[in-house]
Amino acid sequence: MRPYCSSPLTEAWDQYDAYLFDIDGTLVVSEDAVHYFAFCDALKMLSGQVLNLDGVVAHGNTDRGILRDALLLNGIPEEQWRPLLVQGCEVMRDFVRAHKDELRVRALPGVANLLSHLAERGAILGVATGNLEAIGRSKLEAAGLGQFFTCGSYSDQDEFRQDVFRRAVTSVRAQIGDGGRICIIGDTPADIRAARFNGIDIFAVATGVYSIEELRKEHPDMVCSTFLDLPIRK
Repeated sequence: MRPYCSSPLTEAWDQYDAYLFDIDGTLVVSEDAVHYFAFCDALKMLSGQVLNLDGVVAHGNTDRGILRDALLLNGIPEEQWRPLLVQGCEVMRDFVRAHKDELRVRALPGVANLLSHLAERGAILGVATGNLEAIGRSKLEAAGLGQFFTCGSYSDQDEFRQDVFRRAVTSVRAQIGDGGRICIIGDTPADIRAARFNGIDIFAVATGVYSIEELRKEHPDMVCSTFLDLPIRK
């Protein structure tokens, strides 16, 4: 399938000064349940009950937001868990550290070539992800991608995706200045909406759970089915 676009971004997709990538479903896919059980461990601490993520929308959410939504869905009073949320995030980090050897994470098709190409062009590469930093970095390292990224933002401080993106953009702006051009790359409608909220161009890729048709409905600057569709000019 050839890339769909609603602007000239298709031909100029690699001409930005900086790129901010979502992790899960955009750069990598996890073939383990370590992150999932980290949530379960934290939810048990926060609620005093055995809970899971049934009914929670995780794709396009943040780790803090997923904990919040699971607790609210199960009727746990906010006054009970809100003061402990920072501690709950640390429980998640500790769980992933303890089970790091069990991570089975692979880069999605075309990702390594894409990142190498952009790095060779001198672009700054960062992340804008709903993962907690320790968890996101562990996934990137497990997939062999950690060396590409020099900046970005995680969900350690933010529950909402637009705030994670704002923090990432601020981080990049400190390096490239106000005149530099930034593109965010993600795989969910939430990524598109959060990029629009921050006034940043958004390139959507249908490598996660959302189809190319579902992503088109949010009117990204560009959308393609896979990074393999992109023309890489030498």
